[in-house]
Amino acid sequence: MPVNGTWPAHTAERVEEALTAAAKDLSSLDAHVEHYRVPDGGYAAWTGQRGSEAFSLEARLGPAHRNPGHSMWGILQVFDHRQPNLALVRFLERRDSDGLPDTSPGRPHYSVPIDNRLCRMFLPLCNRALNGLDPSKRARSQHVDCFPGRITLGNAFQSPLLAVGLFRRFRADGQNAIILTDFNDPFAVPPVRLVASLVARSDTHLIPRTRQPSTARLLLRAQHGTIQQLGGMSTATDHGIGTARRYLR
Repeated sequence: MPVNGTWPAHTAERVEEALTAAAKDLSSLDAHVEHYRVPDGGYAAWTGQRGSEAFSLEARLGPAHRNPGHSMWGILQVFDHRQPNLALVRFLERRDSDGLPDTSPGRPHYSVPIDNRLCRMFLPLCNRALNGLDPSKRARSQHVDCFPGRITLGNAFQSPLLAVGLFRRFRADGQNAIILTDFNDPFAVPPVRLVASLVARSDTHLIPRTRQPSTARLLLRAQHGTIQQLGGMSTATDHGIGTARRYLR
């Protein structure tokens, strides 16, 4: 049995295989798979274990909007061996030279080309990537998407149209719900809520950012191979993970 976040070998192998296959499908986005292990922190707040082990699919979505020397990355991390079909998705602007994330207020920015790749390539693949790992054999999975930052003015018209596509397809792709957390952008929230009410009607959870920070940490590879633990999520994401677990029961 696993101790302090260590995964059973067979489960870990299957997760790596699933993410490697997904990375091949996203080869145009320089996608790759990372394996992280830390003795303390990370996802301990969500797993109840001291240490954390996570498997990560990371894809470059393009140059960051008006942030020279940075790129937008989509990151899907699988962090709990008991539910290998559960994942966290985050979007970050990372410095090209060393991979460090830009944690400036208001970042990241979702421009037209970034949002196109995010909604038409990355998220649909996230929907399907873990279905084969469903312990119940129902071919279902669930990811929780932490969406800080804001859309650009030029993306205000396209963003709800892209949302229509996502809200129409999520069930067919194997998701039980759409769960967006830390979702506070005043230009994006109203049209996305309207789309949800018209297209999906149920099983949509748009959870606004709270004032209380989450103690869970995303794991990232920093320069020279060291592992960085990145906070920045609120307890809205804790709530989203709890909601996802209930769907996967």
